[in-house]
Amino acid sequence: MKRNGFTVIELLIASVITSMVAAAVISTMKAVTGSMEQQDLAADAMARAARAEARIADHVNRARLVLAQDADEVALWLPTEPFTSSATNTRDYDAINANELAWYVMDASTGNLTLKYLTNRSDRTTYGLSTNWSSLRTTLQMQQKLTSVCVIEGLAAGHFRVEDADPCSSGRFTFDGAMTDARGGLALQLGGPLPNRQRHPDCP
Repeated sequence: MKRNGFTVIELLIASVITSMVAAAVISTMKAVTGSMEQQDLAADAMARAARAEARIADHVNRARLVLAQDADEVALWLPTEPFTSSATNTRDYDAINANELAWYVMDASTGNLTLKYLTNRSDRTTYGLSTNWSSLRTTLQMQQKLTSVCVIEGLAAGHFRVEDADPCSSGRFTFDGAMTDARGGLALQLGGPLPNRQRHPDCP
């Protein structure tokens, strides 16, 4: 006797096989998608790190002194005058002016490493080497005289490696950090020795 259609058991078996194949396909697609997303995160993290490294490397190369540093903050002196050795130039070159200051600040609450500098680039207010640079930054920030630029965001942790707190002997600064997993989890090490470091006249 010829049978038409499928039995209930055959239909159930076919349904189970179809479900298993579908689950395997979905699982494979998720794995491929996840891998692509991880690659995108890694590429984005590397691009962010490269931009941050380029900005900081420029300041490392230009800086005359690391004026102050602690775990959360570094103050740099970036002279604006070319050195010509004339008496007037030497006096001006040795003056630490407001528009030559730059601070890098790690904010653990936001996960951002930020660059801060005087908004008025013509401000030639002179400061002594013994100035409390962290307090000065706080004061200028409260007076809304600073421009803030986010150098890198999405940090899970970060701190400056304090090797020497004396500006007369400190010749480098280093920032160690790690991006969040959502940003790729990339470990960072930025900064380095100052190739153009020069002592201030007030140094012993």
